[in-house]
Amino acid sequence: MILIAAATLLFSVVACEEKEDGKLKDFTHPEYSSTDSFVLGAIYSLGQYSIQATRNRDIAQAAVNRLYSFIDSLEDRGEINAMNAAVFRAHSYELIRQETEADDEMVRLYRIAMSYDSPENRRKWYYNFAGNQLSLYLYMQHNYDGFLRVAVPLLASMDSLDNGLYDQKINLYSLLASCYVKLGEPEKAKEVGDKAGVYCWDVLAEDPSVYNHQVFINCYARIKDAYVREKNWEEARYWLIFVDSVQQSLRRHHPDAPVLGIYGSYLHLDHAIKLWSLGQKDTAATEYDKFRNSPYFYTLNGLIQSNDYLMNAERWEEAATNYEVLDWYLKWRGVRPTLEEIGAYYIPKLRANYYAGRKDSALHTAMQIAELYDSTFAAQKRSQMAEMATIYDTQGKEMEIAHQKAELSHERWIGTLVAMGLITVFFIIYILHRRQAGKRLEAAHAKLQQAYDQLEETTTAKERIESELRIARNIQMSMVPNVFPEREGLDMYASMVPAKEVGGDLYGYILRGDQLYFCVGDVSGKGVPASLFMAQGARLFRTFASEGMAPADIAVRMNDELSEGNDNIMFVTMFIGLIHLDTGRLDYCNCGHNAPVMDGQFLRMAHINQPIGIIGDVSFHGESIPDIRGHQLLIYTDGLTEAENQQKELLGDDRLIELMADAASLSSREVIDMLTKTVEQHRSGAEASDDLTLMCITLAM
Repeated sequence: MILIAAATLLFSVVACEEKEDGKLKDFTHPEYSSTDSFVLGAIYSLGQYSIQATRNRDIAQAAVNRLYSFIDSLEDRGEINAMNAAVFRAHSYELIRQETEADDEMVRLYRIAMSYDSPENRRKWYYNFAGNQLSLYLYMQHNYDGFLRVAVPLLASMDSLDNGLYDQKINLYSLLASCYVKLGEPEKAKEVGDKAGVYCWDVLAEDPSVYNHQVFINCYARIKDAYVREKNWEEARYWLIFVDSVQQSLRRHHPDAPVLGIYGSYLHLDHAIKLWSLGQKDTAATEYDKFRNSPYFYTLNGLIQSNDYLMNAERWEEAATNYEVLDWYLKWRGVRPTLEEIGAYYIPKLRANYYAGRKDSALHTAMQIAELYDSTFAAQKRSQMAEMATIYDTQGKEMEIAHQKAELSHERWIGTLVAMGLITVFFIIYILHRRQAGKRLEAAHAKLQQAYDQLEETTTAKERIESELRIARNIQMSMVPNVFPEREGLDMYASMVPAKEVGGDLYGYILRGDQLYFCVGDVSGKGVPASLFMAQGARLFRTFASEGMAPADIAVRMNDELSEGNDNIMFVTMFIGLIHLDTGRLDYCNCGHNAPVMDGQFLRMAHINQPIGIIGDVSFHGESIPDIRGHQLLIYTDGLTEAENQQKELLGDDRLIELMADAASLSSREVIDMLTKTVEQHRSGAEASDDLTLMCITLAM
């Protein structure tokens, strides 16, 4: 009575409300009796109280035990039948599903429910619900053989009977298509997927409810995710478009549906994956950032799907951070991984931490893989044995029912012979499964050994590359001058800080009598290719400046040299200047570069010109300032104004002007040091996204 009173009270509060996954639980289904509705209400209400409110396993277990007793009493009195009772017990057990043992019990109960197989029961919601839940669990546990044995005949039954269970049928369609994707059977996956697509529009044409739209969107997203994780981008893009079209249908029919906000956020992530697969990486990154700023990013599903994009885009640091949060989720939910999940979760986690430079975390993950392997294999063997025992137990219960109904002695002998046959079949199947498990063990061990070997080779290669990059950085830094002219009336200083081991910025100067040639440049791209292009540009500047050419002529000659054979279409933006120290005259040519700052204001220029190296045989226009004596000139690359902080906010042009307006009394070196420190403070720990090069020149009156 205490249980009934508590369940009734709680049911009155939450009856017919939403389940945590967003699907409405309708306790007034036409097939439910009043007793069914009451039991379901008790299960959900008491489950929400015992688990979601307290997260106390002891309370949850006590609640389930009481529900079991309650269900037993209803079955004994004939108020619910045996199939419904098995579903109720399995559903109760789902509420405390935190360990493999609980999963095994749930599977056993759903198998019992499905053992009441008859043409009449196949039309019933309870029978098909049990089959759906069992199929989903077997799929999630990567037991694809077991899944196919349940799902294929169940879906065929639903097709032939047309029992109107839209949500259960489309769930099976999506699980079956995803399973074929993972098993490497694209033709079967496409066949099932095409059927699912046609079925969607047939159902929505008849009943375009919010609930049906949600079911189809979620199920088709499952197929899309399967293709994404198999890196089948052509099919993944097809399903991305299909999911988008169902969302548009929902928006047309129900423009005020609350779920549109959720789907709208995930749409940015879907667009990011699609754009990245098409090679539009910058646009993809913009779409991903929109999803990352949504409230759904830090959900379990949001983090998992984010890593589908981040791992492919090689954004290792962000992916590794996501795995940290996902580890907390897994620990909180008490999830025990399967062998396939070790490969699908822990190996990518190892890769993300390694390439993000988190070597301690990578080593910890490698140890996790080693420790989980033995226990997971043993657990998988136990699960397989439990599955076989459940099959035997279920079939044995059918025999017991037949035995109780039998009245003639010869039927007892038949039952005994059947039991012996089942035992023989059980041992044969068990032996076959053990052999299959042994083969899977050997394959998994080989894959793990290969992963370890690859990790060792990669570590050695990475250390060698890092050493070579350090040498390249030293060579590159030796190419830019770090000693500046000591001449009366001239105050000049410059610095370059690469964002990576090597960079693509450059600066230089040549002093020829009273003529001071100087340049600051920024090569497209980053890393080694940019550094090689930078080295060639620096060499050409020194060569042509030494010949006494005007800045515009230097630009023309450099452009002709760098554009020849430039198949990768690299280029360099550059500001080239010539100061006549005796008169203060400044001749310059700006080749697509940022406008310098003079006396706290951006230098106004009539000609910007194209960057150097894109197309040969073009003209460059120079300009002049009659006298810059007494003025402070700052030339810089966009690593200054486009420096980003943790919130992706830029330092910006306005901030630069504010800083330089107060820098008139500073020496050139003090200006450079002040700006460098300001950039570091603005980034506040964020990784540098671009090289930073600064040059400041002041000529006394």
